[in-house]
Amino acid sequence: MDVSNDEEKGENMEPHGVSKISISAQSGSNISAPVLLNSTVTGNINISNNFFPGPVAEITDTSSLIAEYKKSLLSEYAYITEYTSRAGEQVLLNDRYVDSLIVQKHREKNERENEMCSRGQRFFNTRESNQRNQNISLDKLFGPENGSKKVTPTAVILQGDSGSGKSITAQKIVLDWASGELYATLFDVVFHLRCKELSGLSGEMSLVDLLDCSLTPNEIGQILKDTSQRILFIIDGFDELMLSESKELLPQKPVIKSHPLTIVCSLLKGRMMRESFLLVTTRSNAVDKLEIILKKPQCFMEIMGFSEKGVSKYFQQFFEDEEFSSRVYEQVKVHEMLYTACFIPVICWIICTIFKRKGKDGVVTSELTTTTSIFVDFVFTLLKHHSSLSQQEELDLLKNLGQLAESGMPKQQILFPRKDLPKALSDLPNIPFLCTFRQQERTYLKEMFGFMHLSFQEFFTALFYMLTDEADAKIKIKELLESASHGRRNEYLFPVIRFLFGLSNKKVGCLILGEKPRSTSSFIRKELEKWISKVIQKDTVYVNDFIFQCLYELHDKNILKNVMNFWERLGINIRWSLKGIDCQVVMYCLQYSSRIIRMEVKCNAKDLKMLHPALCRCTTLWLDFDSISDTDVNLLTSALGRKKNVDYLKMEDGSLSDESVQKILKTLSGQTSVGNIRLVLRNISEANIDLTMNFLVKEMMDRSFSVCIANQAETIHKGLCSEFTMASRNNSVWFTVGHSEGHQGEISEKHGLCSYQGFTKISFALCPFSAVPMTEFLKATHNLRCFSELKSIEFGVNVDALLSFLNCVPGLTELDICAEFLTDIWTSRILCYLQVNPKISHIKFHVSNLMISDDERVCSTFSVSRKPFRRYKMHDSEEKNPSLTLAMDRWGHDIAYGSSGEPGYSHVLDKPVLVKLMLSFPPFKGSSVSWEVLFKRLYQLILTDRTMPRVG
Repeated sequence: MDVSNDEEKGENMEPHGVSKISISAQSGSNISAPVLLNSTVTGNINISNNFFPGPVAEITDTSSLIAEYKKSLLSEYAYITEYTSRAGEQVLLNDRYVDSLIVQKHREKNERENEMCSRGQRFFNTRESNQRNQNISLDKLFGPENGSKKVTPTAVILQGDSGSGKSITAQKIVLDWASGELYATLFDVVFHLRCKELSGLSGEMSLVDLLDCSLTPNEIGQILKDTSQRILFIIDGFDELMLSESKELLPQKPVIKSHPLTIVCSLLKGRMMRESFLLVTTRSNAVDKLEIILKKPQCFMEIMGFSEKGVSKYFQQFFEDEEFSSRVYEQVKVHEMLYTACFIPVICWIICTIFKRKGKDGVVTSELTTTTSIFVDFVFTLLKHHSSLSQQEELDLLKNLGQLAESGMPKQQILFPRKDLPKALSDLPNIPFLCTFRQQERTYLKEMFGFMHLSFQEFFTALFYMLTDEADAKIKIKELLESASHGRRNEYLFPVIRFLFGLSNKKVGCLILGEKPRSTSSFIRKELEKWISKVIQKDTVYVNDFIFQCLYELHDKNILKNVMNFWERLGINIRWSLKGIDCQVVMYCLQYSSRIIRMEVKCNAKDLKMLHPALCRCTTLWLDFDSISDTDVNLLTSALGRKKNVDYLKMEDGSLSDESVQKILKTLSGQTSVGNIRLVLRNISEANIDLTMNFLVKEMMDRSFSVCIANQAETIHKGLCSEFTMASRNNSVWFTVGHSEGHQGEISEKHGLCSYQGFTKISFALCPFSAVPMTEFLKATHNLRCFSELKSIEFGVNVDALLSFLNCVPGLTELDICAEFLTDIWTSRILCYLQVNPKISHIKFHVSNLMISDDERVCSTFSVSRKPFRRYKMHDSEEKNPSLTLAMDRWGHDIAYGSSGEPGYSHVLDKPVLVKLMLSFPPFKGSSVSWEVLFKRLYQLILTDRTMPRVG
């Protein structure tokens, strides 16, 4: 302390002898209160209250200090150290960070249950379709719309489960603020406190000391003083703070020293830096405690991990190669259980890290890491980095979690009150892998616990059996397998069994139990092998996927050989969709089978190469491929081989050339039998229809078949038709032409004009087969696809041309015609033709909208059919000339269309005079029907109905 007296200098003497007292602290220390002993002080005395230390002589501009601070953050926060990083191995934060789904709400019990029980695509759809799950972006966390009564919150609670992305989100906020991309107008400075680090500190410190960064304590103090109303403190990991119940006085000044946890508590309560803003991250188990001590106004938000788009984006950012990223993502997506778990960022990181180590070839050729091993990696990653338990304590924790999980499986219970928790779990202050929430019960809140997803409850149930003593395990395993054998009723137990297979994998088991195997695991392996053989013996085709997944999770070649040999003796009959199971899983299991009776496969064209060996060994095929192109055809024809039963072959969304179609047809001609074939071409023309017809007539007429060539959707307007089918069955040969114009059942706009869709299908059968002028038929049907007005003369001429063609076809025995819109005049012409052609024994004629004028429909559906009656019911004259049966329906809600194609008005038919009409027209000699007159009479009934008074 320096006390100077200006009297010695003879300057400005005051009457009482003391003109000025100056008290200053030395070497950065501070003075709480000046104490003057044995002194008499008179005159003007001014004691200023400035609690921020700092040199008086040199004061740096605060904005310059903040700029320097930001610069240091840009280098410090730009990188993250991953769980497996070695010294010097860091990655850019922006290469890993993806926005998580953040919602401002407390989820209700039914919401949680629906999310926890859904899987795969349905899981993400359930979360994102919920209107209450409106995503809050980081820049909106402190918006007034998030506060109570629209008041901007000064404290935000960001709750999330372990591994949900809380810490990386906190780091991202700091980095984006430092780079000027976030909160530039809201906060002048952002400080970041990690609670895990604070818990390890001892001794007394001030807030200035805790905010250890590139600035000196004096500079930090200056910033705190000058920007006190525009500071954001991010306190990351509140649940890791061991706050005591001490009544210790909380410091109110940033320079006062105290225990670090006391400083943080003062900051949270608003005793210190009361005008600052807080963002506090925590797990769900500590939310109640935080809510009590945190200053107001506050708002609650939950970070729910990745959305479906977030998962996709994470995979894209993790891998530099876009094609490789897409292949990995698609491969993970077909594993429903694994894909569901990807909402947890740590799971995504584990999966991507494993695939990155495998490299590009690993996606196709290496053994895929099992779902169980991913879950085990996740569990031990969280235990290692988010807890401080010993190895024995970890095993005890896992067993207790398993006990809780297993207790809920028989009742399919996924939420548990605290009383249901094993005491060892209930006593823990922080329970890993369990979420906590408060459920509203009338006038109070009930504490509930649940696993992050049902998949984790299933995993811990299986783990419980592995960690249980052998005597208890025998009882529980036999009960589990017996229950699961009762078919679809207990199908909910299948995931637990699948995890049991995975945990029985010797490599995976070593991760949990160590190198020395337990007798329990050996017993479980034997029981699982016996059980799956019994399942196969039942020939339950619907569990094919499940059997493959279990054998793949186990990954034991000896057991796999035994099971597949047993299955082969019974006859391997496989039905699966690769949208529900990965191709590698199937091929891993089939590698030890030499003969497969039947394979029903629905998959992408890219899986064809991997499936090829199995398809070659199969005798009966049912194949449904997406996006087959010319480059895939040689592989396909090779897989089809010769002398097989090709029951079904569909190649949708393809773009085959005429040459490729010929290759496929030639291969089909060498098969024992051919069922339904559908090939998608780039464009249907007269040329490729002629080629197809000529080939089929020459090579395939001695057998049953159905071959359809369809036009690619993108060029359907250029094709002669949308699809053409030639089929041979029951000694008849069928020809079918289909059209898809606009929207079925609606009036569409085409080239700026109103367009009615006309004929959608024209199909006829010949018996016996004879040559048909197909070019003439195709041209006639092409002109009948649509019409622009109901009184179109040109369309009427085309209808007559079609009837003329049909009248000249020899051997015509069956006819099937469908149309969306037809007038009463055109319909009458067709009916007249049908009535006077008794040789057409089977007739189906259907019109969705029978119109009588621009504004009115006669009926909503109109259909005519003819089929031979049973002999004992047949009239004498009907034996050679069966009746026509007419059926008409009129909706109770009639919509009239105007000339513009838009609905003119909607008329509710409270009590329509005519709702349904069915008539049969026996072909008595000389009889005839005036169809136009009939339709006009029906229309008169409609008009009568409009004029009737409404009842009620």
